[in-house]
Amino acid sequence: MIRREQLKMAIDAIYAVDRETGYGLRTLFDDARIAVPAIETATVRSESGWAVHYYFDGQRVDIPATAMVADGIATLEQSLVFKWGELREKQICGERWTAGDLGKLAGAIRQAGAAAVVAYEMRRLGNRPADLDAPLPIPACDDRGPHFCGSLANGQPAYFMPLPLNRQMLLQIAGQRFEFFNVRYILRCWSDRSLPWIYACISRHQVLGLVKLRLHGQAAAARLEIKYIARCRPQYDDTETPARGIGTFLLAGCWMLWHTFYPQVCHIFLDGEVGARRFYLSCGFREQRLCRYVLKSPQGYLPAAIADLADDRRPPARHQQERVQALIETTVKGLYGLGKNRQRHLKLAFIQRCLMSRRQPYPATTALALLLKHQARIPEAAALIDLATRTGKVRIAGESADAKTTILVVDDARFALHLENIFHLESPKRFEAFRRALSHPSVLGRWHSTPIAPATHEQLLWVHTPAYLDRLEKTAGKQLVTLDLDTQTTAHSWEVACLAVGGVFRMLDGICDGRARRGVAAVRPPGHHAEPDRAMGFCLLNNVALAARYLQNSHHMARIMIVDLDAHHGNGTQTAFYEDDSVLFVSTHRFPAYPGTGSIGEIGSGPGRGFTVNIPLGKGAGDRDFTIVVHRLIAPLARGFRPDFMLVSLGFDLYLNDRLGGMQVTPKGYGAITAMLIQAAEQVCHGRIAFVLEGGYSVKGIEECGLCFLQQLCRLDHEDAPGPDSKSRNDRKTSPVVSKVIEVQRPFWPSLA
Repeated sequence: MIRREQLKMAIDAIYAVDRETGYGLRTLFDDARIAVPAIETATVRSESGWAVHYYFDGQRVDIPATAMVADGIATLEQSLVFKWGELREKQICGERWTAGDLGKLAGAIRQAGAAAVVAYEMRRLGNRPADLDAPLPIPACDDRGPHFCGSLANGQPAYFMPLPLNRQMLLQIAGQRFEFFNVRYILRCWSDRSLPWIYACISRHQVLGLVKLRLHGQAAAARLEIKYIARCRPQYDDTETPARGIGTFLLAGCWMLWHTFYPQVCHIFLDGEVGARRFYLSCGFREQRLCRYVLKSPQGYLPAAIADLADDRRPPARHQQERVQALIETTVKGLYGLGKNRQRHLKLAFIQRCLMSRRQPYPATTALALLLKHQARIPEAAALIDLATRTGKVRIAGESADAKTTILVVDDARFALHLENIFHLESPKRFEAFRRALSHPSVLGRWHSTPIAPATHEQLLWVHTPAYLDRLEKTAGKQLVTLDLDTQTTAHSWEVACLAVGGVFRMLDGICDGRARRGVAAVRPPGHHAEPDRAMGFCLLNNVALAARYLQNSHHMARIMIVDLDAHHGNGTQTAFYEDDSVLFVSTHRFPAYPGTGSIGEIGSGPGRGFTVNIPLGKGAGDRDFTIVVHRLIAPLARGFRPDFMLVSLGFDLYLNDRLGGMQVTPKGYGAITAMLIQAAEQVCHGRIAFVLEGGYSVKGIEECGLCFLQQLCRLDHEDAPGPDSKSRNDRKTSPVVSKVIEVQRPFWPSLA
């Protein structure tokens, strides 16, 4: 319970440092606008734990009880200054604000409160840190130093690194709820030179978690103490979803720091509160005495997080590599037999993450060697070995890749989280239908899933504008946001959209690295309608446009061909490359139809003139029309352009019974079109072709057309690919649109006959 005397002491302390703020708070206190609860109750349970509270201008203000115990009046000082800064900003905004974005207004008010706290604490400090206005120094992945790069539970990339001291970080800490950590404590650590022992989880330039370490002793029996550990909690619990896995990420960072830079340390320990006991025990800590926990062998989600951080660009320290290898061995031996171990799936996830290491070979080679040695005693060993050799970076000595296994598939279950429990045409049922096609006996064993990670913000900027990405990211955690008449997001949509783009990238890596010849990304949400600066047509991020830029920027490919086969024109993809001669965009679609673009006359501009080819077909076009289009237009264009890679935006809404398509393509027609496209890729770019799913709103159509598509995708020999029959091949009257497109495009592409 906070008492009036404590509030008065805090206000007097503020007055001694900042008279203007102190005077304003005294006035509010005398007018009872700053008050204690009328009934003296004990501490109450809040979202973040047990808390005490007071009232500021009628609003209840919670303060963690642990903060009051640790810092006493200082905690109240910062809270009062923060609320005073918010109140001043509300008064200023109230005078000039008439209408606008309420979320943006709330953020500005909160930022003003944080700025007031930072300014107040700077006044208290005699000797101030230098270079506070320097930009945030995020280290490069291959820089030397005590930092590691990994990802959180949702795949969001993050850094474990020493907390940088600049104004941006202080404002973030002042404006967030970090238990144990506040601006005064950070500045105190700077003064006593213990700041280098504070490490942060930083993602997208935001501090999400903090940990303070302390080294006890220097000899072989030295110990590393986790003095404080805290994660950021959301400010608006009704609309925000906090990032998951921050605590595990911080503990993994501490473990890596221990074995990389302090090999003399015998163990990590911490004195934790009772409420966190279950979390510490699940991570492998052992209770030494009441509230004292010691970590020797990681468990639960912690090993997978460690494997993520260990997959570093830098050569591993000898002790670190030995400890990771020992952890892998312990985990593999823990998989003996089926048993009833509730953590078995977590052990399997750790081994799978090791097998999929992208930068360091030793986790994959160690895990594979142990699986081969103990496969008779581990039921899942065969599947894990197969996964490693087909989609990983390792291969068993003396064995060659199975020629039948040529397909990489992206089909992560998390794609179903987009628009979950919402009635929408672009529903998770579409994804489930394609997965049923993948499980058909005729294609089982001929494809392999590839593990995926989300695309980074910097990669998304290759196609989309910063303002649009910021607007889209702010939908994360919100139950339902409408971006346009057709396009909505739910709590996980931003996360899933980034994961979809990242999944396409990982599939392209596998094809370019020679681990597969072809691939399909069964991703949600679709992307070809997404413009650089807006969402539309169920699409959030333009998956295939970003894929083209990824091939150019990461795999240094000069020419990319994009074929858009969907009932609706890929307007977003066209916009992205309309003035670009390094990407040939060919779209065949129904016209006129949504979104109203895609006429024959849209051929590109500037350097890109002739590199946009639109083939608008009438309602009811069927198998013969589309096979003629591939035979007479798409294949000759591919031969004339000679791309390094072919990307296909594939929609299943050409299906004859689709709810939105209005076309007449059968499942067999999809098989024929697929075979012809693969044959074209074999002729011009060594068979490198990847399909990215777009539309399709008949569950039955997706399953049936998807199966015929997959059966052709898994075939080895496409030299005898089906094409248009001899009659349709010579009958130009059956496709007047094709003749018109050839007439318009022949000046740019002499290969068109």
